[in-house]
Amino acid sequence: MKAKKFLAIVGICIAGSAALTSCVEKNYYVNPNNNYYNHNDSGLTYVFDEEFNGQDYYGWTFTNVTDSAYASIQNGSYQYVDYSATQSNMTVVNTGANVSGNFTVQTRIESNHIMGLIIGASSTSNGYAFYIDTAGNYSLYQEGLDTAASTVLIPSTADSTAVKDGYNILEVDQANGTWTGYINGTQVFQRTAPTLSGASFGFKILPGTVGYADYIVVKSTQ
Repeated sequence: MKAKKFLAIVGICIAGSAALTSCVEKNYYVNPNNNYYNHNDSGLTYVFDEEFNGQDYYGWTFTNVTDSAYASIQNGSYQYVDYSATQSNMTVVNTGANVSGNFTVQTRIESNHIMGLIIGASSTSNGYAFYIDTAGNYSLYQEGLDTAASTVLIPSTADSTAVKDGYNILEVDQANGTWTGYINGTQVFQRTAPTLSGASFGFKILPGTVGYADYIVVKSTQ
């Protein structure tokens, strides 16, 4: 169910640039108990819901002394630490979602540097990463595999309206062949959906990052 990978840093830029899309506020309802954005997601009957409460059922927890990295579930969140100066770190689990049709993924994360949501990873692909950083930027990458470099799809883009200090809610919706990305309910990008090779979702942190995830929820068609 799990995959842990230690990757050479691929030069994620944290300098701001002109926004690629104007910010569009999405209609949403906030569940005050779980900080979810609930949308018009009719037909998405399959749900993978990891709240990081209690036992680690999927294998998120690990320790790698050589890479100075570890992760654990504690106090209702997933703590992810990478003290390495050169190695990025990625952990994903197979959610069982149908990524060939419509789906939505949402997570709530916080870090002291750069942390991303991994989408659609498999044994042959590291999927896609939707990053945010503490300078108020976001970006989207097609992740490389092992020694292969990542590909920039959306360069580091400053958006202080969407990206807040502390925890941020990241969401990507795939509907009718289109990806729409949101930060805290505000639309920040829209683009043609890629073909995904797997249903593994999770997180990636860059060197020198301590990050936290409150939950990750994936909904899809059956």
